[in-house]
Amino acid sequence: MLKDIFGGRRYAAAARQPGQELSPSEIRKRTASAHAGAPLDRHLEIALGGLRIGEHDLRTLSDSCLADSDSKVPPLKALHRPLASFFLARYFLHAMALGGEFAECGVFRGTSALFLCRAAKTRIPGYAGEGLHLIDSFEGISQPSDEDAFDARGKDGSLVRTTVPQGALSAPVDVVRQSMRDFPKVRMHQGWIPGVFQQLPDTQWAFVHIDVDLFDPTRDCLEYFFPRLNPGGVIVCDDYGSPLFPGARRAWDQFCEANGVPFVMLDTGQSVILNV
Repeated sequence: MLKDIFGGRRYAAAARQPGQELSPSEIRKRTASAHAGAPLDRHLEIALGGLRIGEHDLRTLSDSCLADSDSKVPPLKALHRPLASFFLARYFLHAMALGGEFAECGVFRGTSALFLCRAAKTRIPGYAGEGLHLIDSFEGISQPSDEDAFDARGKDGSLVRTTVPQGALSAPVDVVRQSMRDFPKVRMHQGWIPGVFQQLPDTQWAFVHIDVDLFDPTRDCLEYFFPRLNPGGVIVCDDYGSPLFPGARRAWDQFCEANGVPFVMLDTGQSVILNV
């Protein structure tokens, strides 16, 4: 399953013994199989019909951003992706009224950034990406740590600890530039977290989207941006509920507990800090 998604190591299927719990990767694979056989277009029509971002139909806007960033969504995320984008855009539009800059850490092909910019144009028709900073190595994810490990089924049927491989989820910076071609004032910062933060302006932030998958960069993002977050500002973590990236949740929980920061978890698996 990991090879199917990330090009990493894949374990041969093994017969699960009665009473054995499913590993996170097995749960994901089983759920993905169920989704693949479902009438997804009908589900999307029923579940998302009527949801809008400004004058845009949510599903149409989501599909256009996927197409224009040359991205694909597996059946497992057919409903998750537009709903996650909807919530993300709602918080972004809230933050636009606060003053301060906006950041996305972990950009991949630019699909989420493009969605945010097109959502912003519903409020400001001439919006060209002002104040938005996109931060990524553009070389895939960094080296996972022990905090990022999760259980997978080994060849002998036993559970083994593994991680998504370094370099997964990579996209060249030129791909993102092409995705963002209609928003020339977006600023891109290439480098590894936290060193890349030296490129950022000394400013306050109204909105931060953390989508860096792993423990170390999630912690580093929180430690950098939270002290610089404007009143009313928002930090969203995309990977909080992901079984394949448990390090993001561990870093988020540890930071929030240590600093007394309350947050909410959305049904999409995103977690959100609202700095009130």
